[in-house]
Amino acid sequence: MTFKFTTHNIYLFAYYMSERVDSLGEYQHDWLWEKCDQIVSKALKTEFQFHIKKHLDLKNKPEEPWANLNKNFPKTDNYYPIYVQPHGFCFNKYDSKIDSNSKTSIIYPVQLYNNYGFGLKLIFPKNQNGKNIESKDIAKANPNNCLILDPSRENKYFLGQTLLITINLEGIYKLKNKYNQEKLKNIADNYLESLLPSDFRKPAFNRSGYLFGSPIYEYGIIRASKTYNHIIVWFFSDELAEEKFEHYYQQILDLFFFRAKIIHAYRQIKKIEKQAKNKSKEIQAEIESTQHFFQINRRKKSQKETNEVDLNKLQNLLMRMPHFSVEYAENIRFIKEFQNIIVDDTRNYTDKIYEIKSNNLDEDLSFLELFIERTCRPFQERVTAAVNFFQLDINLIDNAIDSIRGQVAIEQTHRERQLQNAITSLGIGIAVAGNFASSYEAGSIAENKKPEKNDPQNIPINLPFIEKPINLTFHTPHFLFSFITSMLIGFLVWQAASWFFSWWYGEEQLIRKKRLSLNLFRFLQKK
Repeated sequence: MTFKFTTHNIYLFAYYMSERVDSLGEYQHDWLWEKCDQIVSKALKTEFQFHIKKHLDLKNKPEEPWANLNKNFPKTDNYYPIYVQPHGFCFNKYDSKIDSNSKTSIIYPVQLYNNYGFGLKLIFPKNQNGKNIESKDIAKANPNNCLILDPSRENKYFLGQTLLITINLEGIYKLKNKYNQEKLKNIADNYLESLLPSDFRKPAFNRSGYLFGSPIYEYGIIRASKTYNHIIVWFFSDELAEEKFEHYYQQILDLFFFRAKIIHAYRQIKKIEKQAKNKSKEIQAEIESTQHFFQINRRKKSQKETNEVDLNKLQNLLMRMPHFSVEYAENIRFIKEFQNIIVDDTRNYTDKIYEIKSNNLDEDLSFLELFIERTCRPFQERVTAAVNFFQLDINLIDNAIDSIRGQVAIEQTHRERQLQNAITSLGIGIAVAGNFASSYEAGSIAENKKPEKNDPQNIPINLPFIEKPINLTFHTPHFLFSFITSMLIGFLVWQAASWFFSWWYGEEQLIRKKRLSLNLFRFLQKK
């Protein structure tokens, strides 16, 4: 497809954190500047290796929230660009090195509220002699999709980017299609189809409107996190709109920065909330599996074995639960930090709108203002709901800990009672066996039967350390009968006593209290 443009230029606004954040993992210091070098190298096909970091002052922290990073100029809130062309670079737009017939990259390295950013303009030569711009010419502006800095969203410190395309139609088409929204949208759609690679998921169309009197089209729906990229196609209806854009370029760069920070903070909150919900499901599943484990083991194992297993499971679960509570508290702290970012940058975004309006009170900025009403305020409400969710989970975990502690106390008491019953039952059995043996021996002595001299059971025993032999009377059948009978009676009495005490304790527990239910997180299934 061909496009009849006088000019088409691409503006990239990209932002990156300047400091490490614990919740975001490893920090890559030069990531943003390396991406900038790649764009210059691929889009301009320079004959030299451009390293933007050599021209930046990143050591000294500015006192003002806005600062120019170009070290060739003093730090100030005015932005000083770097002009780069395939054959070299300079710092003045009137420099003789700049060739108007060559593609030019203008880079604005800045620092905003302790974050880094740059605005990059890809200025294409004007279309001469009415020659049509073809789709392959547009694709050359984005080789290897270099204008999309983080397509897979791997770097959590990358705040985001806005890709703004400005198009000047030829005179006849400009007049003819100035108010033809459908026709202009088709041109914008086809332009993005040519600019972005075929295997890249294009952002969905979001809305249209007017800015500085010229039609503008926005792509990228925030809730579609997998395909979201903020891209704007802006058709200049007249030179006045282009002049206003150049005049307010610094404010627009700041606006997109606040916008990117708000969306980045909200996405981090959504990730934390998603992880917390998965953790809640994990806790619920663990408690339910523990309860199910109890029920199965109580059917298959003896009471003693079951109590030991139950107590170990409960104690292990009790040790893990406080960790979940601490983790939730940390998540609340992270969410509130991001919540403060959303609140502060919503205010900054609004102030920046007022700053632009202050020069012209009649200026229609509704296209930019809609972000506050449509996105920022719903974000704040959603964050408040997320904080309430975490607080509810913390309260329920604390209740679960108390309940599990009560269950552990019951299990320990039950175990101690069983041990006490076993000792008592065994003592009763031993006592009965001893009494039976004593009674039997007493009855045998009462027969007063004198042993015969030649009885083999009455042989004198000679001990080497005693002078006179000792004559012991030991009747083997009599001893064996007494021992076996007393042991048998003691065992039967022990078992009978054990059964009685178990029955008595079971009835006592049934009357006092039913076992506690551990299914504490059933509420999660309703969410």
